Amino acid sequence: MIQRIKSFLSATAINRKGSCLKEKLIIIESDDWGAIRTPSKETITYFEKKGFEVANSIYKNDSLASQEDLEKLFEVLQSYKGCDGKPAVITANSIMANPDFEKIKAHDFQHYFWEPFTATFKRYPKHQNNFQLWKEGISASVFHPQFHGREHLSVKRWMAALQSKNQAILTSFEQQTTYSGKKDYSFMEAFDWDSPEEIQQHQTIIADGLQVFEQHFGYKSKSFIAPCYNWDTKLEPFLAEQGIEWMQGIRPQLQPTGVFDNYETVRHYFGQQQNGLRFNTRNCFFEPSMLAQKDWVNSCLAEIQSAFLFSKPAVICSHRINFIGYINPKNRERGLRDLNQLLKAIVKKWPDVRFITTDELSNYI
Repeated sequence: MIQRIKSFLSATAINRKGSCLKEKLIIIESDDWGAIRTPSKETITYFEKKGFEVANSIYKNDSLASQEDLEKLFEVLQSYKGCDGKPAVITANSIMANPDFEKIKAHDFQHYFWEPFTATFKRYPKHQNNFQLWKEGISASVFHPQFHGREHLSVKRWMAALQSKNQAILTSFEQQTTYSGKKDYSFMEAFDWDSPEEIQQHQTIIADGLQVFEQHFGYKSKSFIAPCYNWDTKLEPFLAEQGIEWMQGIRPQLQPTGVFDNYETVRHYFGQQQNGLRFNTRNCFFEPSMLAQKDWVNSCLAEIQSAFLFSKPAVICSHRINFIGYINPKNRERGLRDLNQLLKAIVKKWPDVRFITTDELSNYI
């Protein structure tokens, strides 16, 4: 009960400001699809022997979703429908590329190379049919990719670490992952910068990623979520020029300052218009893998109640890691069990609810 009250009040602080909608809308925004993390269970064992801080890192459970992961997730989503007959759907915020480790090594770490996410799928043993499954999920209206970036990686910082012969980074590199060996960002903050001149490089990376996105899915992404909620406001006009209409994110944007892990906080609210974009603010959270002892179902339901009370869409933040069992099947079992309970409670408590994707918000505001 105390957790429900805390969750409700926390969500209320987000929901008081911004545009209002008549409809009860559920949007599940899920980040990191297509991005590498840990290649295998054997890699975890290897890292533990090397003394890496795996136990408290997302790298312990997170990896590319396997075919089984996708099939089981889609099965749960298809089991629940809104008042319009459409099933629960995930806005699958997707990474379009990963490092090409072989080419980078062949060039003695002096040049960066990337491969499209579909090429990465083909190198994993239980993932080679993944892109076909993604397309099946799209056709079934349960899986809707949107743009999360070219890589989930600060290319400049990672390459600098490799060139400095950092032993931990080189050890991870040999396992074909960008893990730092510590409980930190592990170079995931793709659009952070050490100097504002890097913004131009970020624009090039975004343009490359959006091109790969359209080539693979046959449509342009209308929304974008920056890795680690970290981007410079100066990127926003460029994103709008590229066809982005909605910025996804939590309430605070982490604006780079040039000092790593030291950010300026910029607060946003639902429907805010800025630099040719609208902002969609996440006001509900469902992350069973992040804190195992928390009652995520009832906490999220309280946040949804707050959203609807203030006539806001319920925007649920739920990262890919919650549904991944490729390394640890128990992680997926917990996530899907809780997701099943959450969706069941939603359609029971709010029978007039609709499940939509982030880019579909343009039809309602």
